[in-house]
Amino acid sequence: MKTYRTAAIIAALVVIIDQISKWLVVKHVPLYGKINALPFLDITHIRNPGAAFGIFREMPESLRLPLFIAVLAAAVVVIIYFLSKTGKNDGLLVFSLSLILGGAIGNSIDRFRLRYVTDFIDFHWFGNPALHWPPFNLSDSAITIGVVLILFDTFILKRGR
Repeated sequence: MKTYRTAAIIAALVVIIDQISKWLVVKHVPLYGKINALPFLDITHIRNPGAAFGIFREMPESLRLPLFIAVLAAAVVVIIYFLSKTGKNDGLLVFSLSLILGGAIGNSIDRFRLRYVTDFIDFHWFGNPALHWPPFNLSDSAITIGVVLILFDTFILKRGR
């Protein structure tokens, strides 16, 4: 039960920080507006109706929303299953799964409430449009970090075997 409590707290913190960051961007940066934060980083307010990198953005809403509901439900079930299999030495795995869960919930809140996700972290190679990463948000970051940590735990620390 402690594992689930820990996972819920971490996931909730991810959701709260994600939602606050998106709220701040919506409040202070006009849609499609940009703030130059660093030579390689802008805060750019965009709306993404699709998934990562804008995939599914052209899919009709009548298909896209049920797809996102199914993906969220599957992700939650899989994460709960893996959390149920963790032991007391699996802190990194619990943390990683919690980041993924929080990120999935954070983006789903936007998708179901607004029908799009606010993205704003905009990396580029010193303004070169050819070397530009698609904008993303803190939920996307949490999911990515969670996946990288699981891979690290499995293949570098070799604790998944």
